[in-house]
Amino acid sequence: MRFSLEPFAEPSTRTGRRYAKAADGAEFVGVARITGDEVLIAATRDARAILCKVEEVNFLSGPGRGVILIKLTGDEDRVLGFIASTGDRDLMTVETTRGAEQTISTAKYEVTGRGGKGRELLQRGQFTRVVSPPPEAPGSLQ
Repeated sequence: MRFSLEPFAEPSTRTGRRYAKAADGAEFVGVARITGDEVLIAATRDARAILCKVEEVNFLSGPGRGVILIKLTGDEDRVLGFIASTGDRDLMTVETTRGAEQTISTAKYEVTGRGGKGRELLQRGQFTRVVSPPPEAPGSLQ
Protein backbone atom coordinates (compact mmCIF):
# COMPACT_ATOMS: atom_id res chain seq x y z
CA MET A 1 0.00 0.00 0.00
CA ARG A 2 1.05 3.60 -0.50
CA PHE A 3 -0.02 6.44 1.75
CA SER A 4 1.01 9.97 2.71
CA LEU A 5 2.63 10.89 6.01
CA GLU A 6 0.73 14.19 6.09
CA PRO A 7 -2.13 12.91 8.34
CA PHE A 8 0.49 11.80 10.89
CA ALA A 9 2.07 15.27 11.27
CA GLU A 10 -0.47 16.38 13.89
CA PRO A 11 -0.48 14.96 17.42
CA SER A 12 -2.27 11.66 17.66
CA THR A 13 -5.81 11.27 18.91
CA ARG A 14 -6.54 9.43 22.13
CA THR A 15 -6.96 6.13 20.26
CA GLY A 16 -3.99 6.72 17.95
CA ARG A 17 -3.84 6.90 14.16
CA ARG A 18 -4.33 3.94 11.85
CA TYR A 19 -2.62 3.66 8.50
CA ALA A 20 -3.60 0.11 7.60
CA LYS A 21 -6.16 -2.61 8.16
CA ALA A 22 -4.22 -5.85 8.21
CA ALA A 23 -6.10 -9.08 7.47
CA ASP A 24 -6.09 -11.89 10.02
CA GLY A 25 -2.68 -13.57 10.00
CA ALA A 26 -1.08 -10.82 7.89
CA GLU A 27 2.03 -8.97 9.00
CA PHE A 28 4.05 -6.02 7.74
CA VAL A 29 7.47 -6.92 6.36
CA GLY A 30 8.82 -3.42 5.75
CA VAL A 31 8.33 0.20 4.86
CA ALA A 32 10.09 2.43 2.35
CA ARG A 33 9.99 6.13 1.56
CA ILE A 34 9.17 6.58 -2.12
CA THR A 35 8.73 9.37 -4.66
CA GLY A 36 6.68 7.42 -7.23
CA ASP A 37 9.38 6.61 -9.81
CA GLU A 38 10.74 3.47 -8.14
CA VAL A 39 10.39 -0.20 -9.00
CA LEU A 40 9.33 -2.54 -6.20
CA ILE A 41 11.31 -5.77 -5.92
CA ALA A 42 9.71 -8.39 -3.64
CA ALA A 43 10.80 -11.96 -2.88
CA THR A 44 8.93 -14.90 -1.34
CA ARG A 45 10.06 -17.92 0.67
CA ASP A 46 9.24 -20.23 -2.27
CA ALA A 47 12.00 -18.49 -4.29
CA ARG A 48 9.78 -16.30 -6.44
CA ALA A 49 10.29 -12.60 -7.11
CA ILE A 50 8.31 -9.84 -8.75
CA LEU A 51 9.43 -6.48 -10.07
CA CYS A 52 6.72 -3.88 -10.71
CA LYS A 53 6.42 -0.12 -10.90
CA VAL A 54 5.47 1.49 -7.60
CA GLU A 55 2.71 3.50 -9.32
CA GLU A 56 0.76 0.24 -9.77
CA VAL A 57 0.15 0.17 -6.01
CA ASN A 58 -2.90 2.29 -5.21
CA PHE A 59 -2.44 5.44 -3.14
CA LEU A 60 -4.71 5.33 -0.07
CA SER A 61 -6.02 8.49 1.58
CA GLY A 62 -7.19 6.62 4.70
CA PRO A 63 -6.57 3.29 6.43
CA GLY A 64 -6.94 0.37 4.04
CA ARG A 65 -5.71 -3.08 3.09
CA GLY A 66 -3.81 -2.18 -0.05
CA VAL A 67 -3.40 -4.45 -3.08
CA ILE A 68 -1.90 -7.86 -3.84
CA LEU A 69 1.70 -7.37 -4.93
CA ILE A 70 2.54 -11.04 -5.52
CA LYS A 71 0.42 -14.18 -5.25
CA LEU A 72 1.78 -16.74 -2.82
CA THR A 73 2.09 -20.32 -4.05
CA GLY A 74 1.21 -22.26 -0.90
CA ASP A 75 0.17 -22.13 2.74
CA GLU A 76 3.79 -21.92 3.96
CA ASP A 77 4.86 -19.32 1.39
CA ARG A 78 5.24 -15.71 2.53
CA VAL A 79 6.82 -12.47 1.42
CA LEU A 80 10.28 -12.20 2.96
CA GLY A 81 10.89 -8.57 2.07
CA PHE A 82 11.05 -5.91 -0.59
CA ILE A 83 13.03 -2.89 -1.70
CA ALA A 84 12.09 0.21 -3.65
CA SER A 85 14.70 0.34 -6.42
CA THR A 86 15.63 3.64 -8.06
CA GLY A 87 17.93 2.14 -10.70
CA ASP A 88 19.92 -0.85 -11.94
CA ARG A 89 22.45 -0.52 -9.11
CA ASP A 90 19.89 -1.17 -6.36
CA LEU A 91 20.13 -4.87 -5.50
CA MET A 92 17.99 -7.05 -3.28
CA THR A 93 20.10 -9.87 -1.86
CA VAL A 94 18.43 -13.05 -0.62
CA GLU A 95 19.93 -16.11 1.07
CA THR A 96 18.99 -19.61 -0.10
CA THR A 97 18.47 -22.77 1.96
CA ARG A 98 21.86 -23.97 0.69
CA GLY A 99 23.62 -20.92 2.17
CA ALA A 100 24.27 -19.14 -1.12
CA GLU A 101 23.29 -15.55 -1.82
CA GLN A 102 21.40 -14.42 -4.90
CA THR A 103 20.81 -10.86 -6.10
CA ILE A 104 17.65 -9.51 -7.71
CA SER A 105 17.70 -6.25 -9.66
CA THR A 106 16.09 -4.44 -12.56
CA ALA A 107 19.26 -5.05 -14.58
CA LYS A 108 18.85 -8.83 -14.22
CA TYR A 109 15.08 -9.31 -14.47
CA GLU A 110 12.23 -7.75 -16.42
CA VAL A 111 9.76 -5.36 -14.78
CA THR A 112 6.21 -6.79 -14.99
CA GLY A 113 2.80 -5.94 -13.60
CA ARG A 114 1.85 -6.58 -9.99
CA GLY A 115 -0.55 -9.28 -8.82
CA GLY A 116 0.98 -12.31 -10.55
CA LYS A 117 2.99 -15.23 -9.20
CA GLY A 118 6.27 -13.58 -10.13
CA ARG A 119 9.33 -15.24 -11.60
CA GLU A 120 10.69 -18.54 -10.26
CA LEU A 121 14.36 -17.94 -9.35
CA LEU A 122 15.25 -21.37 -7.89
CA GLN A 123 14.08 -24.79 -8.99
CA ARG A 124 15.35 -26.53 -5.85
CA GLY A 125 15.35 -24.96 -2.43
CA GLN A 126 13.87 -21.82 -0.99
CA PHE A 127 14.89 -18.37 0.12
CA THR A 128 15.44 -18.10 3.86
CA ARG A 129 15.85 -14.35 4.35
CA VAL A 130 16.57 -11.02 2.78
CA VAL A 131 20.15 -9.93 3.47
CA SER A 132 20.12 -6.34 4.69
CA PRO A 133 22.84 -4.08 3.32
CA PRO A 134 25.30 -2.71 5.88
CA PRO A 135 24.34 0.76 7.15
CA GLU A 136 26.14 3.69 5.58
CA ALA A 137 28.56 5.56 7.82
CA PRO A 138 27.64 9.20 8.38
CA GLY A 139 29.75 11.81 6.64
CA SER A 140 32.21 14.13 8.34
CA LEU A 141 30.66 16.74 10.62
CA GLN A 142 33.26 19.37 9.70
